Amino acid sequence: MKKVLAALDNSLAGKSLLAAASTLAALLDAEVEAVHVHSDGERTAHNTAEAAGIRLQTTSGPVVERIVEAGRASDVVALAIGARGTPSGPRPVGGTASAVASALPKPIMIVPPDADPPGAFRRVLVPIEGLVSSSLAPRWLFEPAREAGIDVLALHIHDERSIPSFTDQPQHEQSAWAAEFVRRYCPWGIDEVRLETRVGRIGELIPLVAMESSCDLIALGWSQELSSDRAPVVRETLARANLPVLLVPVLAALAASNNTNNDNHDRGDS
Repeated sequence: MKKVLAALDNSLAGKSLLAAASTLAALLDAEVEAVHVHSDGERTAHNTAEAAGIRLQTTSGPVVERIVEAGRASDVVALAIGARGTPSGPRPVGGTASAVASALPKPIMIVPPDADPPGAFRRVLVPIEGLVSSSLAPRWLFEPAREAGIDVLALHIHDERSIPSFTDQPQHEQSAWAAEFVRRYCPWGIDEVRLETRVGRIGELIPLVAMESSCDLIALGWSQELSSDRAPVVRETLARANLPVLLVPVLAALAASNNTNNDNHDRGDS
């Protein structure tokens, strides 16, 4: 059975974490299991897991190493971890979440402590930068989302220098540009994904559009780098968003895409 593993600490933010992990598990047809590494007691973690009806495994040792070790299990398809222990905690994320996300080459869902996850995801925001590599990551999520009837909203943000120039029929040319953009960079969602375009700062607009569009989840492809000079979009999104952010490593998504293509070839699919 596939698992979504929730890395549960001893803070009160665990309730939101387990709720989000359960929602993701339902989408992926998986079960939820929690892991807690002894560091500052386990009473709150135990009570939170028990209240949610989720099995809790406890371990001891270096926190990051133990969480990554548990996440590497072959039956774990994604890991959920809290962004920080309290709403006033470090941003974009705390040290444990940052280290785990950078070390584990699997989809990681970062859950803010003040998130209020629904029982089922209804709309997912997928920012697309206009790079083929970044379009591979959301594909990992799109298949189960499509089966579940979830609305997928693709977002592309222009800066002032990259706005397409249209001539005498802008309404038609913009529509044609949008269709070509989806075909090229969202091949996993042709005819099923709505494209939203904005102009401005990417990191500021992603959480804003997610809120305005009533999204339940933001899905981002990333290179597993959260240092101050890398991944500015991911860092700013995590700092500003008050809903779960699913980070899908681009390399892992590429491998999954290649496996899917090979399976289709073996079956003779076109």
